[in-house]
Amino acid sequence: MFEEIARLISESDRFLIVTHVNPDGDAVGSSLGLHLSLAEMGKTSFLVFESKPPELFSFLTGIDEILVDADLSELRPNIIISVDAADENRIVPGIRKLRPHTKLINIDHHPTNPSFGDINLVSASANSTSSLIFEIVKATGHRPSYNASKALFTGLVTDTGCFRFEGVNSSTFRLAAQMCESGIDSYQITQYLFEEHPIQRLALEKHVLNRLELLLDGKLALSVLFNSDFEEAGASLSDGENLVNKLRETRGVEVGVLMTKISDDFTRVSLRSKGNLDVSAIAAKFGGGGHRRAAGIKSGLDFRSLKDQIISSIKDEIK
Repeated sequence: MFEEIARLISESDRFLIVTHVNPDGDAVGSSLGLHLSLAEMGKTSFLVFESKPPELFSFLTGIDEILVDADLSELRPNIIISVDAADENRIVPGIRKLRPHTKLINIDHHPTNPSFGDINLVSASANSTSSLIFEIVKATGHRPSYNASKALFTGLVTDTGCFRFEGVNSSTFRLAAQMCESGIDSYQITQYLFEEHPIQRLALEKHVLNRLELLLDGKLALSVLFNSDFEEAGASLSDGENLVNKLRETRGVEVGVLMTKISDDFTRVSLRSKGNLDVSAIAAKFGGGGHRRAAGIKSGLDFRSLKDQIISSIKDEIK
């Protein structure tokens, strides 16, 4: 499949790259790394997000080339490439108008991905979508540049938790080493990502810890954030990214859940596990998805009811 996608890239000259809404590090890194690589090959590439990328990734070269809320019909792509999106409903809505006459390549590593593309490279064994993009670019005969490798390395380290998460193996480190051969400074990148959080994030972290509930005999750590917390701190939603990991990093805790009540009728839930519990299966019950150890939900259910149902589902799974 790598070779087939590489061939299509070589034979085409006009691309539209999209990823999921509320992009995380892997979504930003994989899409930007591909966009930069295509441009270096002499291709015309458009990278479109639904909203402005998180400020956390402003250090990446080319981030200002991302188009926001663009009229996709005017871009006239030969091929659409969706990266790191587990479901077609989570990518830029305007794609549907182009689908009947434009081939869609779906590249992802989420096990819940239903292979919604005309061509699908969905590898649940991959640590990140950025890893897959790096291999595809190499398969075209092009060596990812310094800037492209910087973006792809960003995707790799964020989705592996700086190489701490399950599934990291010798292949992961070999791939990271190849990315570093471009001359990128790995510490500079990880410093930006993990040691340069805005001060507003501390205020959010304080709320998360103050509201911490240890449930199910200490196996579930759950906390909540409200839209008012972000407004008072002058923070954006992206400033709360991955705060759920703080809940998992406690001895005896098997599952961390962070519920963010964004509005009266909309809640975002992040789930993380470190035991045998599959949080993607729990998320799927509420229309969400993700990985075995990391998943998410977006719900319009009543906040209290949603919380009770999630706790009940986790209780059943732990049993």
